[in-house]
Amino acid sequence: MRRCFYVSLLALPLLAPLSACTTPRAGGLERAEADPWEKSNRKIYAFNKKLDKYALKPAAQVYRTAVPTAARHGITNVYNTYNEPLNFINALLQGKIKQAFRSVDRFMINATLGVGGLADNATELGRPEEPEDWGQTFATWGIKSGPYLMLPLFGPSTLRDSFGLGFDFLVNPADFARNAAFNPTLLWQAGQVSVRIVNLRARIADQGGDAVLANSLDEYTLVKSAYLQRRKSDIWDGNPPYVPEDDGTAEDAAPSADAPAPAPASEPSAAPPPK
Repeated sequence: MRRCFYVSLLALPLLAPLSACTTPRAGGLERAEADPWEKSNRKIYAFNKKLDKYALKPAAQVYRTAVPTAARHGITNVYNTYNEPLNFINALLQGKIKQAFRSVDRFMINATLGVGGLADNATELGRPEEPEDWGQTFATWGIKSGPYLMLPLFGPSTLRDSFGLGFDFLVNPADFARNAAFNPTLLWQAGQVSVRIVNLRARIADQGGDAVLANSLDEYTLVKSAYLQRRKSDIWDGNPPYVPEDDGTAEDAAPSADAPAPAPASEPSAAPPPK
């Protein structure tokens, strides 16, 4: 298994140029915006709300109380640094060669000067984080988004991004390196994921996410809209193609069903009245 992984790493430079030129980015999210699975998605959202109310939110509140803000930022930086190898692979598979090696720079700078990633020195040196994931890579390869999908615990997604999330967990070089170096138990790995989820929930609270949802008339629609807008921005690197909105001119140009049909131009005029 490990040998196959290293062989795939060696093949990445050969695959990257192909992925950049063979298929277009499937950045459109029309199918997801239509939300054909809304009924079941709303049920899962209601389940997630209860899970958040009775487990995640209380855990995040305890975490925010027990861990100082600076320490929480340091933990976030460590996880971001941990993800840089994943960013590198996905940027490479999308043909973003320069960005891929900026991820390498970030990893090396923060792992050394940043003391294992606790400090984000790379951003201060002109190397801001540029996250890439398998969902974005699949979009670059031309795979359509599919319907909007609310996942238990993990929240908003699309059918394509849900498969991407699975790949993020299964094909993360940092996990391979961690397992090879430390051989952690399943309990230890579950603890790592749990801390990451609680830290993310605390960041949402720090950024005012709870207040925004509390003032919303329809939380589900707000969460869906925010997620799809962010994903479109991620896929297009912050520059999604401009799609002009319908200003009504096309509708105005179409004849109304109730309006009388105009006479054909070639139809002769009526005879003049008798003198």
